[in-house]
Amino acid sequence: MQVNNMRKEHQNTQDRQANTSLSVCVLGFGVSLEEKLKQLFQQQPLYKNSYRLVPPTDSHMDVLLVNYDNPLALRKKDLLLNSLPAKPHIVAVSQGPLDKAPPYHIRGMLTAGRLMAVLASIPAPAGPSATLFAHPALAITPKPELAPTPVPVANVTALASKPRYRALVVDDSLAIQKSLELKLSALEQISGIDFSENGTTALAMADANHYDVIFLDVMMPGIDGYETCTRLRSNPRYKKTPIIMVSGKTSPLDEVKGVMAGCTTYLTKPVQDEAFQKLSVRVLAWLTARQPQEQSQRENANIVRH
Repeated sequence: MQVNNMRKEHQNTQDRQANTSLSVCVLGFGVSLEEKLKQLFQQQPLYKNSYRLVPPTDSHMDVLLVNYDNPLALRKKDLLLNSLPAKPHIVAVSQGPLDKAPPYHIRGMLTAGRLMAVLASIPAPAGPSATLFAHPALAITPKPELAPTPVPVANVTALASKPRYRALVVDDSLAIQKSLELKLSALEQISGIDFSENGTTALAMADANHYDVIFLDVMMPGIDGYETCTRLRSNPRYKKTPIIMVSGKTSPLDEVKGVMAGCTTYLTKPVQDEAFQKLSVRVLAWLTARQPQEQSQRENANIVRH
């Protein structure tokens, strides 16, 4: 009877332990990666640390996974840290080194294996179940069928198995920004999306960061899209970058002006899903074909810079 009670209490302890999980909030990666994380977390065994995604509006989070290459995500991170009652563990993700990297830092491609290795090194929140399970009388060896199994990384699509690209959307219309954000977030190759409301800010952002594709409004306050495009093309980093003009003006003369400024092609407002999909297939295929050459050029630039 005593043994049965101990086992029953042990089972209750396991159930309570299974309900304890690390809550993870992600910033700056897009909807596609969040969906992959949901699938990945669902495959974790319940008797070990489990993980669940929570939105930025949640009042409690144990882990904050942040894209440090995304300025907007960094601003959101600072706001969250100032508002949360308990500070979460920061996991930084960046393509290059960071001046002040947090203790948990994933540099380079974000894959399922790398992410789960970092999450496994983060201590689980202390709770009553941890104390109960530590009691010698309850330290019962789990049955063989419950033994931990490795994370099936081979069966989970790598979070960055495909090349990852950053996009810049330049438009003074919040509606257009949101529309393009939704469309771009659905593309798994897009790792980050930044926004600018005018050409001057866009040029500064393009100088401080690297963007693989740029969506550019024509009519904006200050310098217009044509002038912004011309200046972007004068920067060696953006001589061959796809620059898509987004405009309600579709006359032949406007298209000629765009071509002369250096734009790659046009999208007409409001941007239709079919037109966007066709264009995205072409642009992503071109970027993927150029990926080895682009990587080599960036590495050479880094060597010269340092």
